Amino acid sequence: MDIEFKEKTFEKSFGHELARLTNATFSPDQCDESWLGFDEAFFLPMEWFFRFGPYVRRHRQRRLTGVEIDEFNMTGKTIASHLPDFKLNLFVQFKRPTFLRSRGAKEWSDWNQSYYRYQTMPHQQEALERIDAQSFGRAATIYASPAFWQASDLWSYVRGSTVVDHSNIASVGKLKGHGHYSYIEAGCFGKGHSETVDIESQPLKEIISLGLDRNNPLPLNQHLKKTAAAIVEATSGSDLVTPIFRQVQTARELETLDPGSLYDAIQIIEIFSDAFGVRYFSLA
Repeated sequence: MDIEFKEKTFEKSFGHELARLTNATFSPDQCDESWLGFDEAFFLPMEWFFRFGPYVRRHRQRRLTGVEIDEFNMTGKTIASHLPDFKLNLFVQFKRPTFLRSRGAKEWSDWNQSYYRYQTMPHQQEALERIDAQSFGRAATIYASPAFWQASDLWSYVRGSTVVDHSNIASVGKLKGHGHYSYIEAGCFGKGHSETVDIESQPLKEIISLGLDRNNPLPLNQHLKKTAAAIVEATSGSDLVTPIFRQVQTARELETLDPGSLYDAIQIIEIFSDAFGVRYFSLA
């Protein structure tokens, strides 16, 4: 049966809670906010925007107004100097599963009870695998999905700030070669299909903690440039991934992008997020 709420609703609530698990979180998302592409997960006092980045993206237009790219890059450097250093990239593919309650369901014999299932998409899976490899431990890639199906449960968990606790987390790397993933409860355990394999991933809080402990800190502007460079490498030379990335890049009329520019780096991250339906979070 269908989940009673939209994937975007779950994603937004999950992201709010994720932002509280670290010192600071940055996530560029041009669809949500109007201030420099920063979304609600970026906990920066609003007066800092007026002081260091007083340039508004008008309505839903794609381009910033009132600032040259070089000025934007300098503003980003100034903002970064007032923030904690960043250490980890988290790429999250949010999934809205189907809740299966019939004994005739394909994987019923694997669980012998009601369960959740979602499909992995080849282009998303490969893109995330490649970004994981290019990031050299500086990124974590996961699937996140609700372990509940009623809207009333969602709003109860939102109120109690326990959406993350009631979600299932699966590491992208462990789903390699699997077209479907199923689970029965929150946590990090499930099964890959079609040939059934037990899959146990790391808990989300452990993924974040280990990532923050092992990586060298970088100012936000440098961290984003390093991320963009990894994305450029990850989206090059693939018959499946490269054409999709290029299609979105061309549609946005951004034919030439330099990951060494903060403005371009943010654009590269947004293109990757849009092309593969992934939400990006930078964690400090």
